[in-house]
Amino acid sequence: MDIRLKARMQQVLDKMTVPITVLDREGNSLIPASDIRFVLPSALKENGTCYHEGRFFHVCTAQPQLVLTVTCPDTPAARDCLLLCDAMMGAMVAANTVSNDIHHTWQRILQNELSMAEMDVLADENKIASKLPRCVLLMHMVQVQNRSAYDILMDILPMAGSDVLVNMEKHTAVYVKDVSGLEEEDDLQQFACALQETLMSETGLGVTIGISEVTEDLAHLHRAYRQARRAIEIGRIYTPERTVHMYRTMYLQRFLSDLNPDMARHYYSLLFNPATNRLFSDEMLYTIEMFFKKDLNLSETARQLYIHRNTLVYRLDKVQRMLGLDLRKFDDAVTFKILYEMRKCGSNLGTER
Repeated sequence: MDIRLKARMQQVLDKMTVPITVLDREGNSLIPASDIRFVLPSALKENGTCYHEGRFFHVCTAQPQLVLTVTCPDTPAARDCLLLCDAMMGAMVAANTVSNDIHHTWQRILQNELSMAEMDVLADENKIASKLPRCVLLMHMVQVQNRSAYDILMDILPMAGSDVLVNMEKHTAVYVKDVSGLEEEDDLQQFACALQETLMSETGLGVTIGISEVTEDLAHLHRAYRQARRAIEIGRIYTPERTVHMYRTMYLQRFLSDLNPDMARHYYSLLFNPATNRLFSDEMLYTIEMFFKKDLNLSETARQLYIHRNTLVYRLDKVQRMLGLDLRKFDDAVTFKILYEMRKCGSNLGTER
């Protein structure tokens, strides 16, 4: 039995005043889960409902592999109660089947497994708008314990009318969000950060989020899915300290990730080689990184590093004398930054700094 369907059935049966048990055709108790095993009456094979030794037994109409049973007198009211329960379970099975069909359709759309004709038919059947501004937020969770990322996020996400959450695998779910109400794409990053905070406060679990560009066409949604996935892949290499990665803003990282590793190694070695090893100590590299982080502001960088401004100037002068690059100038700073980041372009680049 589907786990989510079983959970929904459990919730409904728990609210009933009459304790109804769900069995499999071997007599094992499924809801509630128990080691108790019932002996099913032989008459049940011929008649869907029968009364035996103070119990009603009824084969579930929607799922004949299940049997409903309840201890009660043989009365019309008792039979009606069992039939009502059977009808409710049938409705839940039907709803779950429709939900699974739609879910599978979304999976195939994201993974580009449909032809245009198939997509048109399935979109029409499932009432999925073909023209709507959407964004893909790929959510990856490492610590999901015995649950899936999909199940955890279903309890957290503020789902709007056209939004949908798609289960991809145990640790990954995709949130396809209708962004027609958003004024700026940057609002998506704020939304992702707010979601992370909510998830952490309510479950204590973290999530890494990749955000695609906005697409207007359902047929292009698979590209958005690839973008969101790529944003996480690249982000883990170039900005591992972050947990929200927007594909649209990752121009430099995307450019570097597309470089041939041999070419990247060559240009990286122009700066970082045996002749410059003494210059680029851990202290010097940390100084340069902080200088870039503070937008080439000498005073702010010195304050952050707890050093005198003249000490910072002395360190930058050393780099200029050795390399001919004055990191206080924008063009030289960009050159250094690009060459420095090339160390991450391939796993075989050599010395990691």
